[in-house]
Order: sequence, then structure tokens, then C-alpha cells
Amino acid sequence: MNDIDLYLHGDLGLWALKNTRYSSIKQVFTTEEKIADCARENNIAVFLENANEARFEPSHVGVSIHYPHILKKDLISGYRKIYNLHPGFLPWGRGYYPIFWALWEQTPAGATLHEITEKIDAGPIVAQMQVEYFPHDTGGSLFERIREAEKKLFLEYWPKIINGENITATPQSKGGSYHSKEDFFEIKQHANFERLSGLDLLRLIRCFTFPGYTGLEASFGNFRYEMRLEQLPDTLDNILRKNSY
Repeated sequence: MNDIDLYLHGDLGLWALKNTRYSSIKQVFTTEEKIADCARENNIAVFLENANEARFEPSHVGVSIHYPHILKKDLISGYRKIYNLHPGFLPWGRGYYPIFWALWEQTPAGATLHEITEKIDAGPIVAQMQVEYFPHDTGGSLFERIREAEKKLFLEYWPKIINGENITATPQSKGGSYHSKEDFFEIKQHANFERLSGLDLLRLIRCFTFPGYTGLEASFGNFRYEMRLEQLPDTLDNILRKNSY
């Protein structure tokens, strides 16, 4: 059985921690107190600092789930294997906010478990699941389905990782896409509305409609606004209108 180091962030990171065999986890690296508290409650060592700057002895294997820091070469090389669970269908969606870019650029969406290498999201692929998207999808609705795909991959491969099974991985195909944080915020805050058709503008608004976050931003005069879509409730009037066609 392998000793595992977990690199965790967000609600998926907390979910993963709660769905593991605690005895197999040696260390948890996180930036969030709620994840740290859960680890401490189960007698797991916790590092709240950036893992690249921490002093520790790596375990045999590492698993990263939405960890916010890019792991450096020296840290990666300390592991026999280190994996990442990524909310994109690699090689599409490398980098930041892959769900947004899949919906906006209309490229493949999904979840991928891959080995971590020095180059961001470029390591060999262990397994992945493609997730279909639809004309009515928002960034939030597609996120929910990709989140379920990530959970399925984790639950399928976690037992193999902790049992030390030989897990094969395939090099990524050429092409795909990569976007930085700056790419995301440039279009979010400075979209060129004059060049967008009405349909493209609606699609961009859909892409930025994500619970808990601001929508597409725009300036009108001296004021800043956000644009997002909200689904109408099924009022009696809406039900009658649907049934009239």
C-alpha cells in the first residue's frame, strides 16, 4: 500500500478527502482551513503554506485536486508518480478556467486524470471522460456535470493508486488549447462587444453565468455592470406558454 500526499483545494478537494482511506494519507497540502481541519481531525499532517516552499519528505505518490499553486520541477521529481485531476478534456483546456473556454470556443469538455510534469497540464493521460454540452448550458451548469465526471474518475482510480497498482498513461496528442488567467480576465472585463453578433454575445453571457461569481462585465458611462442569465421559474404563465406550442 502506498503512502499518499494530497494537494487539495475547493469543495472537490474536501469531498475527495472525505472519500479516502485516511490511513493511506501521509500529508495534506491546502490553502483552506476547512480542508486542514478535516485532515487534522483524522490525524493527518497538514501544510497550509505553498507546497513549493514547504520543508517535508515526499511520499511515494502525490495526487492534486484543484490545488491552486503550480508545482515546481524539484517538488514533482520527489515523487515516484504524482497525478492531477483536471476539469478539462486534455489536450483541450490546459491552464485556467477550462470549462469556460470549452463552452466559449466550442471545444471538447470533460475531466482528465493525468500525470503531472513540469509543463502545465501536459503530462500523460491516465483516463478521461468527455462531457457533452448543450445550447442552454451556462458555465455553472456545465461545471456541475464535469464535477460529477471528476468524482467518477477519482473513485475509479483512487483504489488503484493506494494499492500501488501499475497505472498506465498515454502521452497527450498534439494540438489542444491553453489559456492563462490573464486571457480569461481580458475577455471577462474587456470584451469587444462591437465585434460580437447577438448570438455570440448571448453565448458569452452564458459562459460567464456561474453561481458565486460575477458575470460578463461591461462599462456604461461611469458605471460598471455585470451580465448573467437567470432561468425563469416555472410559473403558471410559463407552463401555459410552453404547452401552447
